[in-house]
This record gives sequence, structure tokens and C-alpha cells, in this order.
Amino acid sequence: MIWLLLLGMALITFANRYLFFSSMIVYSPGPKFKRFLSYSSYSVLTAIWAPIIFNFDGQSGFELAGFDYVLAAAVAGLLSFYRVASIVVVLLSSTLFFMLRFYLL
Repeated sequence: MIWLLLLGMALITFANRYLFFSSMIVYSPGPKFKRFLSYSSYSVLTAIWAPIIFNFDGQSGFELAGFDYVLAAAVAGLLSFYRVASIVVVLLSSTLFFMLRFYLL
């Protein structure tokens, strides 16, 4: 059953990618959809760092991560808000995190 699920997910992923990148099918999203997609990298980046920073445990309740996590995430959030390129956001916030984590604290 697990192999069947894995094969099904692989086929869905392949079909998704094939339909969008195939030259046989011509598809061009409209301007509203292109604008909507322009926010996807920033929302994915936020979906990655937000659960790390804001942790909710059923027993002890709401917790914040350490100072180095919060500061690096705040920089990442601020840079994302100003729509800086995602790779720059990742590199700058990661550099800040590792500097705080291993050199200053």
C-alpha cells in the first residue's frame, strides 16, 4: 500500500511538472495569476521560519525560540516584507543567525 501511495504521489508530481514545462501544451497565466504567484516564494519562506520561532506545545503553551532565532527571523521577515530577492533573504538571515549562534553568544 505504501508503494502504491508513493507511486501515485510521484505520478501526480510528474504530471504537474510535465504539464507546465511541456512545449506541447501552451499555457500562459493571466496578469492577475502572475501577480498572485509573485508572492509565493515569500510565503513559503515565512511558512518555513514561522513554526520554528513560534512554537505551541499543548502542555506548556506558547513559546518563543531563543534570541538568535528570533533576531534572524525578524531580519528575514523584514527583508521579505520589502520584497528583497529570496536568496538574499536566506543568505543574510542565515549569516546573521550563525554569527549570533557561534561567534557572539
